[in-house]
Amino acid sequence: MKRRRISIRLAHFWLVLACGLVPASLAPGQGTIVYHQPAAPLFGLVGLTLDLNGDGQVDSRFYSASYIPASYYATGASGVGTAQLLVTPNAGLDGGSHLVALGPDFLIGGTIDESLLWAGQDASNSYGDATVLGSYIAEDAAGSLIPVGYFYGTTAFMGIHFQIDSEWHYGWVRIRGGTAGLSDDGQQLYLNPPGWILDWAYDMRPDAPILAGAVPEPSTLSLLLVSGAAFWLVRKRL
Repeated sequence: MKRRRISIRLAHFWLVLACGLVPASLAPGQGTIVYHQPAAPLFGLVGLTLDLNGDGQVDSRFYSASYIPASYYATGASGVGTAQLLVTPNAGLDGGSHLVALGPDFLIGGTIDESLLWAGQDASNSYGDATVLGSYIAEDAAGSLIPVGYFYGTTAFMGIHFQIDSEWHYGWVRIRGGTAGLSDDGQQLYLNPPGWILDWAYDMRPDAPILAGAVPEPSTLSLLLVSGAAFWLVRKRL
């Protein structure tokens, strides 16, 4: 009997707490991030396109930026349509840029360093054509493979600024960059390093910045329902 009274009181407590916190689960900013993770990482990069919000409009593409006569092998990326990528211009070169490899929690859409810029595919000086990763063969006796690009051998985030209808949104794409040379199984020689797209997300609110790596947070109500279910199972055993 004593256990039953305690169970009823706890159940009443959870009910009151849930009712009191429902408005918090509906507060602005909750559940505004749309996240997508493919069943398996998208391998290869070259030839891949991304439609971040699934509206049938490609927002970014990856392509071969290799120049074989110079023993230069690379993958490039650009926005499609009005979409822009966060890049840094090539220093001392006639145009082009590098795709910026962002760390976790970088505020995409916030104030950026003067060395960075948002570039679309029609940007001046070909800044919209960004190198993702690559390698070139050094002119030495060993013929060493020299790494190129900020995503070489690392996992980081790409920043993207794109439109849904007429409104602008910020998002991120997580890319894992491989390395040049023999594959892990020794069966493949990569002059142009492979890469993988792991997942991506964007904020549904127009012009709202997003943290690199941010994913939707469970609502307060959802957490309470899970907690309540756990309590029900415990109560059933009493």
